[in-house]
Formats: sequence, C-alpha cells, structure tokens
Amino acid sequence: MFTIKTQRLLLRPFQRSDAREFARLAGDWAVASMTSDIPHPFDEAQALAWLKPARGEVRFAIEAEGQRLIGGAGFYRRSSGLAELGFWLGKPWWGQGYATEAARAVLAHGVRDRRLPAFSSAHFVDNPASGRVLAKLGFVEVERIPIACTARGYQVDAITYRLERQRALLVIAPTAGGLAERRRWRTWLGRIGAG
Repeated sequence: MFTIKTQRLLLRPFQRSDAREFARLAGDWAVASMTSDIPHPFDEAQALAWLKPARGEVRFAIEAEGQRLIGGAGFYRRSSGLAELGFWLGKPWWGQGYATEAARAVLAHGVRDRRLPAFSSAHFVDNPASGRVLAKLGFVEVERIPIACTARGYQVDAITYRLERQRALLVIAPTAGGLAERRRWRTWLGRIGAG
C-alpha cells in the first residue's frame, strides 16, 4: 500500500510500531464506544492483530502535520460490492476537521476502483459528529438500524448512509477542472432537487 498526502495529513499504512499508540488512542472509551469493532479495554496485543488489514480492506494510519499517529481511516469491500467507509480519531484531535479531510482522501482513493458502485457508512445515534462528517462528504441517510458495538457489548441504534460512485466523484473532485465540473453538477442537482 502507499501513502496519501492531504493539506494537513499523511495517510500511510499502519505499522507494528503503531500498536501501543493505537491501543492507547482507540482504546479510550470515548473512541471505542463510537466504533462497531474496537473493543474496550483494548490492549497492545489486540491492536497488533487489528493493524493488519484483512482481504478486501484498505486501512490507513492518520498522522497530522508530522505528528505521531492520531487516528485511522479506510474501507472494506462488503459482499454486496459496496465499500464500507470507517474512520476514527483520538479524542485530542476531535473537532478540527481531520476526520473529514482523511475520509475525503480515502474516498478519493476508493473511487479509483471502478468495481465499487457506491460507499456506505454508519454512525451511532449518540455520535452526531460522524454524521456531520458523512454529510460533508455527500453521503445520504438511508435508515436507522441497530448495529453491534464491541466496546459496549450490545447493539446500538445507528444511522446508515450511502454515497453513490458518481456523486462521490463530484464531491471529491481534486482538480480545478474537477471543481468546475462539480459546481456544474451541484447546480444541476440543485435544480432537480437532488443536491
């Protein structure tokens, strides 16, 4: 896997040396309880096992402006063919736009795979900040369903989202030409009530 550089972030493959900091940040109850698959407590041995992506998964460590690990973002291909987007940040980096910036970069990477028809994601109802990130990225709310939360040990109401490939291309267009094209599409979508 390779690295992705954004304005403020470096997204890179996770490394074994990330395990201790990963366990510390993601194992924080405030973080783990907002994810479906990170347990609490979460130790370094568990983190080592989690750091290696399974087949079909793309996982990036997030570093901010030359700092150490601050979070993670990625996606995995579901049996339906959709790519499920996920992201988390250590609590000290909440509210600074890093989640949106990292998730946008992951989407830009993902849309290169023409086999992915759409992206999905979800957030627990008591985590509206992740909902705002998804909205900024163009995701559309689909439904409210219970999803298992490993840290909490029970199912939690969650809101699911979907982002069609064509809409993703418009939302994350990286070039000036893409920006002009995105504006044209937004204008057109606004006229038909879909934007």
